[in-house]
Amino acid sequence: MHHWRNINAEPNSDEVRKFIEEQLSVAQRRRVEDSAAFLTDFVHEQIVLDIGVVGHVIERATSPNWKHGLIRRHARHVLGIDILEDALKILVERGYNVRVADASSDQDLGERFDRVVIGDVIEHVDDPVKLLLFAARHLTSNGRIMCTTPNPFYVGHALQMLRKGRVIANADHICW
Repeated sequence: MHHWRNINAEPNSDEVRKFIEEQLSVAQRRRVEDSAAFLTDFVHEQIVLDIGVVGHVIERATSPNWKHGLIRRHARHVLGIDILEDALKILVERGYNVRVADASSDQDLGERFDRVVIGDVIEHVDDPVKLLLFAARHLTSNGRIMCTTPNPFYVGHALQMLRKGRVIANADHICW
């Protein structure tokens, strides 16, 4: 693959757009119809780091669709991290292997993982590169990262934009 600048210095030229469309077509995978199954296949029998384990509020931990619960049921070993100390204390009391850590820091957790799950966290951090570097630092040599984010172009958001002239997807998101 070559860089689009080798095609044309104008990033919006027809040739560059065609090149990018071709690259996206090659890279695009099938649509994920069942995100829970996709996640559990990714972590099955793996050693996993789950970043952003709480999911905003501790009440989510009672849902059968709670991401960390799904990961815990399918992984060989899982460590969950988050910055929400009070919620993590409750999870520790419930027997979860979790700890307080800022995943956009230079901290080393002292463990390496086959899989790192960054589930709907990247839109919350002011430096996504630091988050990805943190995740990469904790991978085994053949490890993989799954980073998901809500789709800001979801048809429901588009309809809300047309109806109200704005979209407020999540007050805690700082970027799309």
